[in-house]
Amino acid sequence: AIVPLCQLAGSYRFAARLQAERAEIHIQLGEYHAATDILLPIVDICAEDQWDRGHFWRLFRLACCQRMIHDAPAYLNTLTRCFGSRLSPVAPVKTAELLQRDLEAVVGDEEISKYHLGVSPFLETELSVEALSAGKMNTPLMSMRRKVVKNFCSVGETAYFTLTLTSHLPKAIHVESIRLFLVSFDKYETVYMNTPCEEDSFRVLPFDPPMVIEPGENKFKIEWIPMNTGQYILSAVEIRWKASCFFYRSCALRKPLMGIDVLPSEPTQTIELNPLFLIPGHVQPVRIVFHAGSDVITEGTVDLICSEGLQVIPPGADPNDDEWSQSCQVPLPPCSPGEKIVLETSVKSSGGKAEDGTDAVIHESDSRAGVVQTMQAKVATSYHHALYDKMKDQGESDSPSMKTVLEAMVTTLDRPALTVDSADGFSYTEDNVLISVLLHCNTPVPFFIKEWDIRLPHPLRVEANGDMNEELFGHPIAEGEQLSFGFKCAYDESIQTKDEDPILHVVLQDEFGKTFNQVLGLNLDSFYGKLREKEEFTRTNSVAVKLTCSSGEGLVGAPVALTYRVDASSVSRPTRRNSNDFNTSDDICMFYTVSSNQMEWVLAGNVEGILNCSKKTSFELEFIGIPTRPGVLKEFPSISLEYKSAHGDMPPITVHAKHPENFKSLSFVNHMALACPAGIEA
Repeated sequence: AIVPLCQLAGSYRFAARLQAERAEIHIQLGEYHAATDILLPIVDICAEDQWDRGHFWRLFRLACCQRMIHDAPAYLNTLTRCFGSRLSPVAPVKTAELLQRDLEAVVGDEEISKYHLGVSPFLETELSVEALSAGKMNTPLMSMRRKVVKNFCSVGETAYFTLTLTSHLPKAIHVESIRLFLVSFDKYETVYMNTPCEEDSFRVLPFDPPMVIEPGENKFKIEWIPMNTGQYILSAVEIRWKASCFFYRSCALRKPLMGIDVLPSEPTQTIELNPLFLIPGHVQPVRIVFHAGSDVITEGTVDLICSEGLQVIPPGADPNDDEWSQSCQVPLPPCSPGEKIVLETSVKSSGGKAEDGTDAVIHESDSRAGVVQTMQAKVATSYHHALYDKMKDQGESDSPSMKTVLEAMVTTLDRPALTVDSADGFSYTEDNVLISVLLHCNTPVPFFIKEWDIRLPHPLRVEANGDMNEELFGHPIAEGEQLSFGFKCAYDESIQTKDEDPILHVVLQDEFGKTFNQVLGLNLDSFYGKLREKEEFTRTNSVAVKLTCSSGEGLVGAPVALTYRVDASSVSRPTRRNSNDFNTSDDICMFYTVSSNQMEWVLAGNVEGILNCSKKTSFELEFIGIPTRPGVLKEFPSISLEYKSAHGDMPPITVHAKHPENFKSLSFVNHMALACPAGIEA
């Protein structure tokens, strides 16, 4: 009755001491079962008071009783509790060695093999994960009120786990295996309290031998190359020692749970589209090149999608067939790492064509940016990491494929491949003209010039050896480069193409041998306007005159010598319009008159006269002009010409006059004079 009384009074240690003395009496009497029943409730009383030596003594006496009654599971449990971070330092050496020998004997008992032992103090475990490329993060697991340290890695990345085992046994032991159990995150919350088994685990990772655990700290490393994406918990460590299995569940330890989040690996696949751009108005071959990289491709699809104005045919189809559409899809066959798949198709652009289907003429105004058409290639694949086959040969189970989508795009040029910077003509002889054309290249990659020709309207034609561009054949041109074309031309009145516009036709060739026609309109309106003026000038009776002054400035009222130089080489004999025209001689005579209509000049000298053009066609008419007002005079005396005839009805003569820009008329500032008296007195 005294024991319960002490317990009610709170004297647990004294009550335990009385119970221990009772147990010792039973041991002396050989009543080990009774002694065991007494010691079991009080064996940990000294541990609560941190009386380590007393605690070890009670465990030792309990182990002696269980050893005598041949209760192997209970005896094994007590033996494992005899070693720990606090008990091993106080245990006598010989006693500890004796207990370890019994421990090694008991763990080999077949009766123990059907039991699964939990955390044992003779071995302390600690799991850690070496730093991974994607880092780690702490997150709470609300259902278990625990913290989870998530370590992030990608598929195919090697994750290294370190298991630190601290043995409190006095001697080394040899264990059969050490395994690490990985459980998926979604399943862990339902199975974490159960004994770990392979059926509930996603992976069971064995540590490499040798499996020798020395007294003190021991480190074991294992690596894992995940092939599956997902979230996993390092659920438990299994230590198999002879017939016994010790399970160290993470949830039973006072440490955060360790987790692994496996992310999809970066795909190494690539896709290429050639050419880099499309030229409007042409049917062009397009190559889709798919490189598997280091990935294992299980399946995939290729989608070709065109914007408005573009059409595509399925790879391998004939461009002449009527299978054009704005989109198509083809399957991508499985391929191994390093394999390449090439798909060839054709793309047709509706731009750059005239209504009759011919190549549209590109004018200088088309050089500004326009509408861009695009063709998009989208490749969706299912793939595994490059190490998938190797890991599968090593026993890794099948894993679902990862998925990715690759996209590439090719566009038409926003402006023609070639545009005209300038075009002009220059007369270098009476009957010959040089046509100069300056082109600008807008293509991002080099092209080669294969052919060219120029078409010019009336009255020009290219001479037999007038093409001055032989060195441009096969010449590569890059973006931003300028090309200069020159053509020697001659006047040919027999040409009847009067209504056509001047055109330069250039054929470009890419690196694959595909040719592209560029029909470039040439703006030669200014040059042809001069030709028309010259033609009209030659068809009429016209005279060119030029006025020159002896000086660019003078005083008001001071005479200025003026000269009209007359060129009458274009004057022809007038046709007789009636029988009364008496001028039937061979002489061509003209009557000229010089006058000033603005009253700014007073004229004197030869301001009227007759010019006989039969003997010569150049004349110099000299006369005097006197400015009448000060200032800058921009008006000059004019000249008029007409045929000399006694009768009217004669064709007019057109005068093309050139005058000086201006004449500075200066007023008098001072006047010198001599004053004298009216008379002289005597």
